Amino acid sequence: MLYTYGGNPSAVLATKTGDTVPDYPLIVRAAGTGAIITALFEEDGTTAIAQLRTNAANTDTPGAIRPFKVDGFGAIQYEYNGPSGQPVRWYEVGREVATSALEGLNSKLDTTGGTVTGDLNVTGTLDVTELLVGGEPLDTGADFSAAGMLMPTTQTGAAVQAALNAAQAAGGGWVVVRPGVYLITSTLRIYANTRLTLLPGAEFRRNVAATMLLNGDALQNLSGYTGNGNILVEGGLWNMRGTTSGLTASAMCISIGHASNVTIRGLEIRDLPGYHGIELNSTKNGLVENCRFRGYVDPGSRDFSEAVQIDLAKGSAEFGGFGPYDNTPCQDIEVRGCYFGASGTAGTTAWPRGVGSHSATVGTRHKRIRIVDNSFEGLLQYAVVDYAYDDTVIADNTISGCGAGIRIRSIISADAADSTNLAGVVTNASQTMSNVAITGNLITGGGSYDDAILLYGEATGRIVGAEITGNIIDTVGASENGIRVQYADQYTVAANTIRGIGGTGISQEQVTGGVVGPNRIYSVGASGISCDTGTGIQIAGNTVREAGVNGIHVLSGSDIQVQNNFVKGASRNASGSWGIRCSTAVDALLITGNKIRKFGSGNEVAAGIGITNTCTNVKRYGNDLADTGLDDASSGADTSPFDSAGVMDLLIRPSGRYETTSRLRVGTSNTPTSGTLYLVPIWLPKGTVVSNITFASAATAAVTPTNWWFSLHDSTKKALARTADQTTAAWAANAKKTLAIAQTTAGAGSSYTTTYTGLHYLGVMIKATTVPSLVSEGSIADFLASDSPGFGGTDAGLSTPPTVSGAGFTAGAFGTGSGILLYGYTT
Repeated sequence: MLYTYGGNPSAVLATKTGDTVPDYPLIVRAAGTGAIITALFEEDGTTAIAQLRTNAANTDTPGAIRPFKVDGFGAIQYEYNGPSGQPVRWYEVGREVATSALEGLNSKLDTTGGTVTGDLNVTGTLDVTELLVGGEPLDTGADFSAAGMLMPTTQTGAAVQAALNAAQAAGGGWVVVRPGVYLITSTLRIYANTRLTLLPGAEFRRNVAATMLLNGDALQNLSGYTGNGNILVEGGLWNMRGTTSGLTASAMCISIGHASNVTIRGLEIRDLPGYHGIELNSTKNGLVENCRFRGYVDPGSRDFSEAVQIDLAKGSAEFGGFGPYDNTPCQDIEVRGCYFGASGTAGTTAWPRGVGSHSATVGTRHKRIRIVDNSFEGLLQYAVVDYAYDDTVIADNTISGCGAGIRIRSIISADAADSTNLAGVVTNASQTMSNVAITGNLITGGGSYDDAILLYGEATGRIVGAEITGNIIDTVGASENGIRVQYADQYTVAANTIRGIGGTGISQEQVTGGVVGPNRIYSVGASGISCDTGTGIQIAGNTVREAGVNGIHVLSGSDIQVQNNFVKGASRNASGSWGIRCSTAVDALLITGNKIRKFGSGNEVAAGIGITNTCTNVKRYGNDLADTGLDDASSGADTSPFDSAGVMDLLIRPSGRYETTSRLRVGTSNTPTSGTLYLVPIWLPKGTVVSNITFASAATAAVTPTNWWFSLHDSTKKALARTADQTTAAWAANAKKTLAIAQTTAGAGSSYTTTYTGLHYLGVMIKATTVPSLVSEGSIADFLASDSPGFGGTDAGLSTPPTVSGAGFTAGAFGTGSGILLYGYTT
C-alpha cells in the first residue's frame, strides 16, 4: 500500500530564527528500525524521486517538503544534518493510516449492533495512540501543532498499561508513547517480547510511592532466567520526583528480574529517592546503553545506592517485585555510554554510586560484567563497585570529581547476610574473585571518600588475576591512594600514569605473584610504590618522581624483585626518607639496575637505597646511586651479579659431568685412612644416569693395594650402586681412576638413575700398605665434619665391597676419619 507524506504546513524545514531552508537534502527512514527508504515516489505514485529535497527558494512554499509517497511504510522518520553536524529527526504517520485503521475497526463490529469502548480525545475522535497495526502506531492526525509535532497532553499511565497488556495478550508487541506527560499512578508492568518506546518529548512522571516499571507480576514464580524477557525499553524522561511530598520514600525506577535479553537505552532517570535507577536482578544478557542518571535524594541511611544495580535474587529485601528467591545472579551484563551525575534540582545531589552491587551470597557470583565508555561526574562515593563478580571489564570510563573511583571487593566476611551460603549457613567467610580488567580509565579530581582504584580482597576471599593497565589518575584525594591492592594474587599493574595523589601512588599489602611496572608516578604525598607483606612480587621499570616519602618501599615479605626503576626526588614531604627502602623482615630480596637521583632542592633522601638489619638474603648489584649514597645494614648482602653457585664454576664444568667440587677450587691433596669408607657430598638432579665414578690421585701412588672400589649413596648414606673391587690393581701417582658401576639396588647392573634432586654422596674405599694421596679441596676435623648432614670417614676395617642389592648397605656415622673434600665426579 502507498502512504502519503509531506505537503502539509508543518512539514517545513526552518532555522531557529524562523527562516526557511530551501533545496536541502533529506533522508527518509522507516520508523522504529531506522532503515533508509530509497523507493520514494511523487504524488502520482509512479514517478521515482532520486533525492528528496526541500522546495527551492523560487517556489510558492520554499523549504517545504512536497507531497510524496512510500510503499509499505505507515510511519517514517525524516532526517537531516543540523548546524552542529549531528542528525535531526522527526516522526510522521502516513495520511492513509488512520483511515485504514478505522476501516479495520469498523469491519470488526458486529453487523447487528455492538459497542466500542475507549477514550475520546478533546476533538471527539477515537484516541488509538496505544494500538498497533502491523507493528506501527496509529494516530488520527488531529493533534498536530503548527510545528509538526504531536501536542503534549497530560494523561495517566493507564493507556500505557493497557497497551502493555495488549502486547502481552498478543504474545508480544511494540508500544510507542507519543510526546506528552504521563502521570504514573501505579507500577507499570511489562511482559515478554515487548518493546516500549517513548518518543522525544514523552515524560513518565511518577505519581505513586512505588516502582515505575517492573517486568512481571507480584505473584509470578518464574525461576532462573525464565521470567519476562526479550524486552526493549527506550527513550523519554522518567521523572521520579524524589523531592515531591508523598514521593520521598525510597523507590525504584526500572526493576528487571529473572529475565534474559533485556535492553534499556536512550532514556533519562531523574531525581530518584533511595533505591536504584535501573536494577538488573537475576538477569542474563542485559544492556544499559546511552542512558542518563541525573539527581538523587537520600531519604536516610541510603548513602550507598547505585544508579544501576547488578543484583541477585537473594530475598525480598534485595528485590521486592517478585520471587522466587533462588540466588540467581546476573550474567553477561553491559553498561555503556551512560552519564551519571546531578540534575540541579533543589534538594537533590549527584548519585552516591554509579554502577555496582552491595549484596551477595557465598557460593554464587555475577559473571561477565562490562562497564565501558561511561561518564561519572561528582558522585559522592564510587563510580563503580564490583562486588563478587568474576570476569569483569571496566574500561574507558571518565570519572571526574567523584568521592572515589573503582572498587573491586570480595564478599565482606563480617557481613552475616552476605557471608551466608546457598544452604542458608552463615560462614563468616568471603570467597575468591577472579579475572578483572581495569583499563583505559581517566580518573580526575575528587577522592575525598576512598582510593581511585581499589582491589580489596580478604584472607578467605582473595582477588586473582586482575589487570590494572593504561589508566590515568590525576589529582585525587588529600590522603587517598592512586591504586591500592590488598589480598590479591597474580595481578598486573602496568602502563598507568599517576600524579598529584595525596597518598601512595601504588600501594600493596598481603599480595602474591604481582607484577608492578612499568608505571609513571609523579608528585604523590606518600611513597611512590609500596609493598607490605608480599611474596614473589616484581617491581620493575617504574618512574617515580617527587614522592612525598620513599620512592619505593618494601616492608616484610619474601622473594621481592626491585629492578630497573628510576627514582628522583623522593623524601619531598618526609625528610630522611629513601629512594628505595627495604625494612621489616624482607627475605630473598633482589635490588638491581635501579637509578636513584636527588631532586636538587628541598628535602633530600637519607640514602638512595636503605636496607635495615631485619632483611635477609639480599642480593644487590648494578644500581646507579650517583651521590645519593647507600645504607645497607643487612648481613652478608650478595653484591655479585652471579648466582650463589658461581657461574664460572658451572662454565668450567665439562659436559655431562657432575662434580663434588669445581676444578677451580682444588689445589691440595689428602690421604684417606686404609680400610675406611669416605663419603664426599655431591649434588645430582633427578633422572641422572650414573654409569661411572671417578677420583684422582695426587703425588703419592698406591703401594701394595689389596682392595679399592667406589660407591654412590643417597642423602641418608644408603648405598645405591658400587663398582667392582679392583683388588691389587695399581693406582699410580697423578692419575684419574674411572670405575664402571657393577651393582645397584636392583642387582647386577651397569648404571643407576637417580630418583630425586639434591644431596647424594660419592664413596671411596682404599686398603693398601700405602694409600695414595687424592686430589681435594681440603679437609676439616671430624668433629666438625660429622655435623648433620656431614661428610668424611664412616666405616673402618673394610676390604671387599658391600652388597648394595637386597637388604642393601648403609654407611655408618661420620667421624671415623677427617672430613676430606675429595674431588670426584660422575659420568
